[in-house]
Amino acid sequence: MKDDLSVLGLTPAEQSAYRALVGREPVAADDVLAALVEKGLATLIGGRHVAVAPDIALEVLLANRERSLREAREHISALKVAYRNHLTRPTPTLLEYVGGAAAVRQRIVQIQQAARSEVRRLIRSPQPPVELLAQCRTIYEAAAVPADPPADARVVPVLPLELYLLDDRLALVLLEEDRAVILQPCGLLDAYKQLFERLWERSLPAVPDEQAEARLLTSLLLSGLSDQAIAKELGVSPRTAQRKLAAMLQDLGAHTRFQAGVQAAMRDL
Repeated sequence: MKDDLSVLGLTPAEQSAYRALVGREPVAADDVLAALVEKGLATLIGGRHVAVAPDIALEVLLANRERSLREAREHISALKVAYRNHLTRPTPTLLEYVGGAAAVRQRIVQIQQAARSEVRRLIRSPQPPVELLAQCRTIYEAAAVPADPPADARVVPVLPLELYLLDDRLALVLLEEDRAVILQPCGLLDAYKQLFERLWERSLPAVPDEQAEARLLTSLLLSGLSDQAIAKELGVSPRTAQRKLAAMLQDLGAHTRFQAGVQAAMRDL
């Protein structure tokens, strides 16, 4: 909630009491008033409690919390160094193995929520939604596109792997439902980032318009897939897929799939 001050260390009762004091309303809970005085949000004047101005009292709490967060970040950095030093004895390694379906799901969520600037995802199988604070770009395999895909999402017929990139700091590569590896900064991580960007350039919007659907259908057609496989990738029945293919061949003035591919390339589809 926008008016929630719990991030500053205030309980709901303390927040409610402080708002009442700001509005010069009486507060009967002595223990809550004592807590407000201790936190610098209220003072006792002439036998009654009065609110300290928010631009002073709350800014002090905010500054204290920011200092605590900076100290916590420094502590995290020290722990990361210690953790990597532990991993690299006696043989240097940049990989962390994660085993167990529950552990893998937990790390996937953690990595996405820990991003500072951007999450980049290659998703091959349906995944539960995760609330993210950072920007997110997602490329779905056609069969995994959710019913309501996020705005900044694209689709390709087939993906080579399932991947989660956290800023430029690390990557989680899903091997199986219950197995994954986490990769620290190295040349392989750079290669995964380049792979994502190349796929992003060649992918289509996850919510296709007519032109985008034509591009996807052309891509599937030229990949050599059967009508049955194309129907599966499009998420439609084989009869619907055949109807779409027939309509495309007719629009392109082609009699065979090869002719359709040539015409599509000439028209930059």
